Amino acid sequence: MVEFSRRNLLGAAGAAAAAAAVGSAAGCSGNAGGATGGDYEIPTYQPAPELDVQPYYATETEGMENVYTEQVQTYFKSVNREPGSGGKVTTFQLTWGDPSTPLEDNPYWQELNARLGASFEPQFVPQPVFDQKFATMLASGDVPDLVFVNDQSAVNLQAIRDGAFADLSEVLSGDDILKWPNLAARKEEIWKASLKDGRIYQIPSIVWNLTNLPVMRTDLVDQTSIGRAPKDADELFTMLKEVSALGSGPGGQKVYGLNQYAPDKALMFQRLFKTGPEWQLNGDGDLVHMVETENYKAMLEWLARAWAEGIFDPVSMSPTPTDIVSGAALRYDAVGAAISATGLSQWESDLPGATFDFFDMPGFDGSAQVVVRNIPYGRSTCVSAKAAEDEDRLTEILNVLDYLSAPYGSEEALFVSSGIEGRHYDFDEHGIPIPIAENMPELGVQYVGVSSGDNSYRVHPNAIPWTDSFVTVMEALAQNSIVRPLEGLEGASQTFVTKGAQLKQLLTDFENGVITGRDSIDGLGSFVDNYMSQGGTQVKDEYTQALKDAGK
Repeated sequence: MVEFSRRNLLGAAGAAAAAAAVGSAAGCSGNAGGATGGDYEIPTYQPAPELDVQPYYATETEGMENVYTEQVQTYFKSVNREPGSGGKVTTFQLTWGDPSTPLEDNPYWQELNARLGASFEPQFVPQPVFDQKFATMLASGDVPDLVFVNDQSAVNLQAIRDGAFADLSEVLSGDDILKWPNLAARKEEIWKASLKDGRIYQIPSIVWNLTNLPVMRTDLVDQTSIGRAPKDADELFTMLKEVSALGSGPGGQKVYGLNQYAPDKALMFQRLFKTGPEWQLNGDGDLVHMVETENYKAMLEWLARAWAEGIFDPVSMSPTPTDIVSGAALRYDAVGAAISATGLSQWESDLPGATFDFFDMPGFDGSAQVVVRNIPYGRSTCVSAKAAEDEDRLTEILNVLDYLSAPYGSEEALFVSSGIEGRHYDFDEHGIPIPIAENMPELGVQYVGVSSGDNSYRVHPNAIPWTDSFVTVMEALAQNSIVRPLEGLEGASQTFVTKGAQLKQLLTDFENGVITGRDSIDGLGSFVDNYMSQGGTQVKDEYTQALKDAGK
């Protein structure tokens, strides 16, 4: 494991300051009035009640969260009123699995209605057809009371701009939001980042600033001349190449330095080469795209050499996960998965002889890496503009959403997420709710809209042996993290909204071609010209104006 030292962690805070030159975001004032309505105050932040356990590690680092290893044992009550008055509340919500058990045969749904004091009537929409069904719903003019919204989708964002959803700015202004304590349990920066044209149209959910980190196979890395802590890109290259040279590992598994490359996996290498956010401010204060920087070019050259010299598994770019059966020295994993019951401990159990640990990525030149934080909010919920015309009706809808937004550690959140004890879950020896599989389809009615309150990293007992290593690596990520200059303005470019997917595909195709040797890095200049002509210039101009309008 990586040795844990609180002194070492807190001593590295200066690295992030140096990294901040890549991009920064100015703060918003408390008064956030916009062109579409009167002045209002950003909703007051009211923290959720404290949990009944203490964090294993408490942090003051921007971008990092507290880390817990103990499970909550006593649940607090977050709602002290009956949210509804017996009417119905309709929703348009995303579903990833099978439809829920029908109401008449579903004790969970029946109990949810009783707790809400309302008839909860959801419309379930499978993820693959969500945007299509969303557009159909809008065209019908019949917008449900609560609608799941992905504001990174052109269709969803346009619905906000077209007035399908209520402007909640005045209703939730300042201390007015305290009528709904669970809605208030989200920090001001989350509201600021999710504003549209300076107004509140959505209830944003909380997310981690950092959701992914590298994991290494220590059984493989320990056999190299570099070991677990390469100092720069050259030493990392050597380490990875020596792992590929091993040929095989425990159980005869074929091993490589790397065995996956995809747009989301590329973030690990962007941190290594300090490429910064997609759109960033250069030394002159002008907005430029990442592909126009020397760091991006250096990253592609390094990756192309790694592919040519056998560091990558030849099927690393396969879109079919089952094609990748090899092991790798480094992988890029979701934090939640790694510290879960089925994380590192299960990975080791699945392949006897393999050992894993978290990996502290260096910067390519021997200095610190640069990590770009996530947009500080996730999935959101909007309220129908038509439903909000009736003040009493709006209050009832927000009451229901307040219940569904209950924070971790509350009785309400335990019920919403896990159901009824004895039917949908039982507590294990640690106090963790363990699902009762045969009754899980009843929970398909769960609302997936928003979450609030405590946003700590919670390490499962199975992953506790790696907690110190996890803290060390995550602190390093946070201390060297920066905020996107366009945070809160991502939707300000109409061209990006309509052509963003097309531009992303252009970039992916070019990167894959260069890395695998089909194309030459010498074509980077021509690619940049083509990218900008296909919409990149318009995006740049629109974002530049948005930054100017926002005073950034």
